[in-house]
This record gives sequence, structure tokens and C-alpha cells, in this order.
Amino acid sequence: MKKHLIATFSILFLLMSSAALAQEHRNFEIGVSGGGPGAMLGAVGAAKSTFSVMGEVKYTPIKWVSIGLMGGMHDRRPSSSSYPSEEQSDVASVRIVYNLMLMLYGNWYTTEKFNVYSGIGYGTLGGYVGSDYTPSHGVQITAVGVSYGSRFFGFAELGMGWMFTPLRAGIGYRF
Repeated sequence: MKKHLIATFSILFLLMSSAALAQEHRNFEIGVSGGGPGAMLGAVGAAKSTFSVMGEVKYTPIKWVSIGLMGGMHDRRPSSSSYPSEEQSDVASVRIVYNLMLMLYGNWYTTEKFNVYSGIGYGTLGGYVGSDYTPSHGVQITAVGVSYGSRFFGFAELGMGWMFTPLRAGIGYRF
């Protein structure tokens, strides 16, 4: 478990330090989000997640388009309908899942403090089945996201895919 936490915080640190290096860009932002009980799509289908920690670095080169890199760690448990008991499948032993996604956002409505957007992303997903690492890849769709604030901001997103389903909320900072 310590390896998982160290790897996750290392990814988040790299994402945030890359933001600090690019401070000359006014349209650069970092965000951190978390979640409680929910669902996510994974390497072997639907799963329940009891917690999620995610970080994102986003750059807006023009007003209507943003590019982001999102990483996360989730506690993944198979849905009870797919895998009734842990003895029936090795997938039941998957506990931690890591994601890294490249995201593309379209900003539909933007003001100085308020932004409404949608996005799509593609990236990797990996988890441990027993002691073996199982890599996979998939899509994340953000149907609608809303952020409010100038330098410090809050955001909420509705989406589905391999990063989160259906809701993600967090805070961020714009450079």
C-alpha cells in the first residue's frame, strides 16, 4: 500500500511542479479533486470506488480550447453483480487503480470568473491483480463541467469513463 501512495503522490507532485515551471502562461491551471463512494469503468468492466484522489494540469492556448493531463488513484472493488465473491475471480483482488489521461476540453461559455466546458480524454489505467500489474487503456468523457473563481477556483464535473463516474469536484489555482 505504501508503494501505491508514494507513486500517486509522486505523479501529483510532478503534475503540480510542471505547473510551477510554466508560470509565465496566464491560462495555466492546476486542480486537485477527490471523491467518496461512486463508480468507475475499469479494465474489466464496472466497479465501485470507495475513494478517489485526482490531480490535473490544464493549459488554455485559446479561449475555446483547453488541453489537460489528469492523473488519479482509486480504490477499486468489483461490482457485486459481476463478481459475487472474491474466491470466484482474481479480479476481485484488484484494490488500487491508477489512471493517467490526456484530456481535450471545449469551453462553451467563459467569463473572467465562470467557465462551462465539456471534454474527452484517452489514457492508461493500471491496477494490481494479486501481485501482478494489469495495464489497460480507455476513454473519459466529461459531459459538462463548471468552474467558478479567478485565481483560486472551485469546479464540478459530470462525466463517465475510466477516471470517474458520475461526479468529480475539487479546487484549483490559475497562473
